[in-house]
Amino acid sequence: MKLKRRFYDASINFKNMSLKQLLIGVVLGLASAFFIYSFFYVIRETFRVMSFGFVGFEQNPNILSESDRNFYNLFFAALSSVIGNSITILFVFSKPNKILSRLNPKRKRLVNDQIFLSFNFMYWFTKIGLTFGVFSMCCMGFDFFSYFKPLSYLFVFILFLESWKNLSLVFKKNRLKIQLINLLVLIMVALGLSRLDIVNYKAIDKLSLKNNPIIDLPYSNFYNEDEGGYGLYIDLKLQLDEKGNLEIFTEDKRKIDLNSVASIVLEKRASVREELIPYLKAHIMANRNIPVKYVKMIEAEFYAINQSRVVYKIYNLDLFINIFIEKGIQKRIDNSVLEYKINSAVNKWIKMPPKPPVFLKKYHFKDTLNISINKQIKINDVLVPETNLTAFFLRHINQETLFLYHLNEEASYQDYIRVLSSHLNAVNILRQQNQTIFNEYDYKDNPQYKKEQAILNEKYPIFIKEKRTSI
Repeated sequence: MKLKRRFYDASINFKNMSLKQLLIGVVLGLASAFFIYSFFYVIRETFRVMSFGFVGFEQNPNILSESDRNFYNLFFAALSSVIGNSITILFVFSKPNKILSRLNPKRKRLVNDQIFLSFNFMYWFTKIGLTFGVFSMCCMGFDFFSYFKPLSYLFVFILFLESWKNLSLVFKKNRLKIQLINLLVLIMVALGLSRLDIVNYKAIDKLSLKNNPIIDLPYSNFYNEDEGGYGLYIDLKLQLDEKGNLEIFTEDKRKIDLNSVASIVLEKRASVREELIPYLKAHIMANRNIPVKYVKMIEAEFYAINQSRVVYKIYNLDLFINIFIEKGIQKRIDNSVLEYKINSAVNKWIKMPPKPPVFLKKYHFKDTLNISINKQIKINDVLVPETNLTAFFLRHINQETLFLYHLNEEASYQDYIRVLSSHLNAVNILRQQNQTIFNEYDYKDNPQYKKEQAILNEKYPIFIKEKRTSI
């Protein structure tokens, strides 16, 4: 017995547990869980605030939805609860006590497990978290993590089981019952912690959205914007406020009114070389449910100062990664948008609207297709389903047909993009079907390629006029 007492003692006696030490351990574990949760919470919000300076105007700010925010809070709270539980166990069993002898090998294993779990894991997880946090500011959004929700829950559960790896050797009697009670307590603590907001995130969201709102772009199965031309564009975001008034935001995150659109374009022109001004494009980012008349009001301001190249930013499904990505549909506006021009005081140094395009004099249209754009699309008073629009345009695109878009006052921006994308897609299909010269790399410097493209553009032109109509 004396030998056993001095060199090896594997006895366990929970009756000798100090209630005071247990209570202090529980309080210490709860406090540790709170501070660890607060640390994770503040780090997340810090990276969100830092990312606002890296996110471009074309990208939406990193605003978490309530469901995602609740998930992140619960995940951080669960991690903090498990680590806090480990700290409680470490405090109770780290010092020599009457439960486990100082020479008991189970005590050493138990203490070593909890030390590794608490400190080594915190070091590893924080390092990985900081790496992903920095990477998220420039290369990915926070929504990326939502795809790993099942793995996250499994990760926390495995971490809990790891904390019981050697603790189960101590609680041999009724081990599963005690382990289940411990798990339920940690779940309750995690749920309680997850409801705490350490930082006023609503104020941060409000500040980030003040002049850079989140835009729900329309969807399209077609896009034709060329990549490149860096800097040769003007970005504008459009949305309606709570009172239904139009709000316009610029790329330098200023809020302007309709009368200031021309000034923004002229400021941009002043910053580029004169020979590049004809290549300047205006990117329009508008909510898909906004009435299309507001988009046309912006275009009327563009046309009044000879800015005819516009790009409608849309969401397009990338089949390779099965994710909607932001693309653009290019279009040249004409004088028909002047129906939407609001009479306002215009400075004398702003040019008057240009003359109608040359093609109206060159071509003599023998047929006009009247396309009524609203919730339902009608062509010459015949209802055409959305799935048949491209096929319809394929049959009617030629040099003698004019497409007259009747834009209803209630038509949404998404309705307009639906028809326009189908029309341009049909033109693109016809041109590609008749293309014979392909030069993947230096096609821009190939005169034969340019000549054939000019012939195809003339054979399958894009003749669109737009007319403002009421119900």
